[in-house]
Amino acid sequence: MSEMGIRERVTNILLLLYLIERSSTKGKVEDELKLQKLVFLSQKELVERRLKAFSYNFFRWKKGPFSKHLRMDLNILIESHFLSSRYGKIELTQRGKDLLNDCENLLTENKQFLRFIDNVVSNFSGKSPEEIKDFVYDLQVIVPRIRQIMTIRDVPPRQLILFKTSDRKARAIFNLDPSWLATLELSFDKDAMTSLERAVDDALEGRVHEYTIRDNST
Repeated sequence: MSEMGIRERVTNILLLLYLIERSSTKGKVEDELKLQKLVFLSQKELVERRLKAFSYNFFRWKKGPFSKHLRMDLNILIESHFLSSRYGKIELTQRGKDLLNDCENLLTENKQFLRFIDNVVSNFSGKSPEEIKDFVYDLQVIVPRIRQIMTIRDVPPRQLILFKTSDRKARAIFNLDPSWLATLELSFDKDAMTSLERAVDDALEGRVHEYTIRDNST
């Protein structure tokens, strides 16, 4: 993975922790269906302003926008005990909270990005997964490959509907200096990232794999 790819991946995972923690103060994240939509809405707000923070590619899947790399990052955080997923709720463990506390200054330096995530959390974290799904279905997007404006509900399956902003086109990029990058990359375990990426690919393509991905929420 290139340095840019590692930076994007580490930033995604850190912001995923941040979004889930902020959501716990306004409501809760019941399942992956809701999490996928909260991240999609946050990234859409950022992309429209040419701000690069979340860097996922979202496709039209069974129940709306879906990113396989977001699923992988969620599983990395659960397997690494930064998150727990039980009793109908995804939330930070003490280890996850400690990591966010350690990153407080880093997050403060990047508050121009966080305010858009905070707005989405304030507006949607108290809603049910189905309510958010219905809202997202009615949003209009420009479908990149066919260059048409469509509601997400009408976009054909597997079409790309939101892609990450390139560094070249971004007006501003989430600032992650080399020392933070190295620290967080070790925390999130690059080997686990690679292993889980293969597992997610296998699950989505219907191949048998020893790692079981929960696939009932998107």
